[in-house]
This record gives sequence, structure tokens and C-alpha cells, in this order.
Amino acid sequence: MNPRLIVALGCLASLAVALISSAQPEQGPPPGVDVLARGPVHEAFAEPISDQPKQGDLVAKQPPGAIEEVPPDEKPAGDNVQWIPGYWAWDADTSNYLWVSGFWREMPPGRHWVPGHWQGVEGGWLWVSGFWAPDTLEQITYLPPPPPSIEAGPSTPALNATDVYVGGCWVYQNRYLWRPGHWIIFRPGWVWIPAHYVWTPVGCVFIDGYWDYPLDGRGLLFAPCRFDLAVWLRRPFVPQFVVHTDFLIGAFFVGPHRHYFFGDYFEERYVKRGFVAWNEYHPRKGMVDPNFAYFRGLHRDDPKWETSLRGLYDGRRTGTIPRPPVTLNQQVQVVNNITINKTTNVTVNKNINITNVQNVTALSSIKDVKNVKVTSLGSLTPGVQTKVPPRPVKIEAVPKDVHAREVKAATQIQQFAVQRQATEAKVLHQGNIPVKHTDAPKTVPLAIPKPVPHVTTPPPTSKAVPPLPKVPQHIEQPIPKYDPHKPPAPPKKDKG
Repeated sequence: MNPRLIVALGCLASLAVALISSAQPEQGPPPGVDVLARGPVHEAFAEPISDQPKQGDLVAKQPPGAIEEVPPDEKPAGDNVQWIPGYWAWDADTSNYLWVSGFWREMPPGRHWVPGHWQGVEGGWLWVSGFWAPDTLEQITYLPPPPPSIEAGPSTPALNATDVYVGGCWVYQNRYLWRPGHWIIFRPGWVWIPAHYVWTPVGCVFIDGYWDYPLDGRGLLFAPCRFDLAVWLRRPFVPQFVVHTDFLIGAFFVGPHRHYFFGDYFEERYVKRGFVAWNEYHPRKGMVDPNFAYFRGLHRDDPKWETSLRGLYDGRRTGTIPRPPVTLNQQVQVVNNITINKTTNVTVNKNINITNVQNVTALSSIKDVKNVKVTSLGSLTPGVQTKVPPRPVKIEAVPKDVHAREVKAATQIQQFAVQRQATEAKVLHQGNIPVKHTDAPKTVPLAIPKPVPHVTTPPPTSKAVPPLPKVPQHIEQPIPKYDPHKPPAPPKKDKG
């Protein structure tokens, strides 16, 4: 990224407002856009944790310039909803970049989004993930990567069937101490995001645990896209197609290098590449994916719910249940083929209570999503009466002044991504990066922007936030022997 982009990004708000009338949504995707029914999930919507932060694959091709993305004029109801802008992600299937669309997000209480960026290094480009930082953060401390985990699983049984186990992790307090694993109480309407680390080329950033909303309460996730850049680098793009939460639950994966993906990743080739269904992912020994743990607890009255969900994944893998389409156009064709003869829209098999149309419907336009009921797949098990009632997606129009505010807030986030990239590039060139667990951290002051005020400051949450779980006292533990990974080298300077 070129720091001069800051100036260009600063013009986005006025440009978007001026052109918004010419970028109104259409019934289908506009020319030059391929809307995808599978792909990476925006990491501000959800990001899996792991026991060891690692860098992603080195990409030789430089990412394109940012799309001029404009929020749609409808959003989820509520005062604590903010537009988080999109970014480019590398697509190994096509050996090219695709656009991870921005989305409307119900903000985690007391947190704001620090965006990720592409960092140039020797031999190519590396993606550096964003993270949800506490509102009190004023500087970023880059720590040496934590030692290998010594988590052995729960040492005591859960007190309640819905309790969630949080695996232990290393915590830096002038040296690395061990925080033992522990159980926390299941809280309806809340997901505990355990403490974890975010990898960067200049060290690791520690994110302590916090409460977030469940996947069906985080906002509207928009579908990723591929663009004809000859068209879309010259005009604003308005995301219009929303990923159904119910579909997400039934086709959710942890991909290589610990990012979430949704859609058809059921083929054996994806297993070989490291894709794992979220219900089979264990970030630490004895621990399940925190987002999956929430839905398992939500459906605690159905002892077969987890088995039914696994059956849906297994059926798609083996071909006994049709796999979902991979683009919006394919989805339209498949659904039309099913609905031509209404008698074919029956459940996919006798063990899974999901219809053929539900099985292949990943996306809806934002104009139609208000007609979609969110069930959290509560009725997945045939013959079991769910106690999780379906609910509508509540959508409201975005007034012009609020829309302008959201464009400004999104521009601010994009500017901060440029600033973060430049700062970390400078540290990378300076060298002396913490690598061994005994190396001193690097603390870098950043002009972290304060969120653009919403209706009130701070914006209200829709419900009371649970108290922070009590964590065990940190203890001294022997550091396992290991060979630390070397950080990437800075890019070589151009000759002349």
C-alpha cells in the first residue's frame, strides 16, 4: 500500500455521497460483478482462534487498489450498528484476488475494529489480520510469538452440561506465564471470545477475552465478489446480497491459516488443503470452536442436534445430500429447477429436517432478507420440537445523515489500515523484531482513530453485557523447547 492513498481515501466520503444515486441496487448483480455463494468470511464478522499464531501463505501478486465501496441504504435495526469496509483476499482456487465485501456489524461492547492490511515482504505479500481492540487501546505492543501450548484438556468435569471449556494460553507479563484452562457458564445471547494472539510480521498482538454477539446477532454479512476491475475501479460498489445465517451454520469451515469460510468446501481436495468443519475444529486440546459451542448450548434441549448437523456435513461430503451452489447465478438456476416442480422441495433425507431449497439457498438480496426467518437450524432434527423460536430479520432504512456518517466512519477505518501498514513496514525495515520468547516486546504508538459517534457516545448495547468470567491465576511453567519461526524479510528496495 502507498501511504498517499490516505489522501484518496479521504475523498471517498464526498465522492460516494455524490455518486450514490447512480449506484442504486439492481435486482441482480450489476454487470462486471460475480457474486459468490462461498468464500472467506469477513474477519470482523468472525475469526477462529488457535493455540499458535502463524503467518499465511506468501502471495507473489500485488493486491489491486481498493474498491470504492458504499454501504447500502438499509441496515439491521439498532443504534449500535456500524459499516465495516471490505478488503481483498487471495483466492487459491483461481490464483487471484476476490473482494470480501463490507458489512453491517453490531459492534462488540467496548471494542472497535483495527483493520488488517497486505504487507509487502521479500518475495511477495502477506495478509496481516485485523482485530477487535478495546476502546482504551492507545498503542500496539508487538510481543514475541508465544511458546507452544501446554494445554492438556480439562482437569475437572463441567458443573453443567452447557458449560464451555476455555483452553489455557500463555500471557506475557514481563515474561510468559501460563493461564490454565477453565470452564465458563453458557450465556444465551453471548459468545465468549477467548484470549488469543494475532500474527503480524513484526510480532504478535495479544487480544484478551471479551463478550461478543452470536453469529445470528452480529449484523448482515454480505457475499464476497469477483470484479471486472476495468469497470469497478471507476465506480462505487454497493453490496446487496446477504449470506443467510442458517446457511452459514450448515456450511461453515475453518480454513488454512485460521480464517472462516462459508459454502461448498465439502470436497476431499479441501480437506487435504486443511479445511475443517467448524463443528470438528478444536482450537486447543479439549476445546471446541467458541461460536459452535454457543449454538450447541442454544440447542441443549435437542440431544440429537449436533448429530443432525454432522449428518448434514457428512451427506454433502459423500454426495447423498446435494452440495450448495458456488455463485449467486448458480443458486438462482438450482432453486428455479427445484421450484418448477413443487413436489421436489421436500427434506433432503429422512434424518435431516431441511428442504432442498433451504439446502441450496445461501444468499438473498437485502431487499428480500426481511422475508427470511432466522431459525439457527433449531428444527434440524426430525420429530424434535425446537425451543428456539424463528425470528425475522429486522431491517430499517438508513437516513441520509446516518449514511454519510457511516461512509465517513468506513473511510476512517481504511485510512487507519494504510497507517498501520506503513508503521509495521517501518518496524520491519528497522529489524530487531521479537522472535524468541525472551526477546523484548516492541511498543508502537499509533494514532488510533476514535469511532465516529453514533446516536449516543458510547453507543448503547441492546442488552446488559455479562460480567467477565473469572480466570485462573497465572503460573510459572517450564517453556517447552522449540525453534522459533523467523519473521519475513522486508522487501528489497527497487534499484535506481
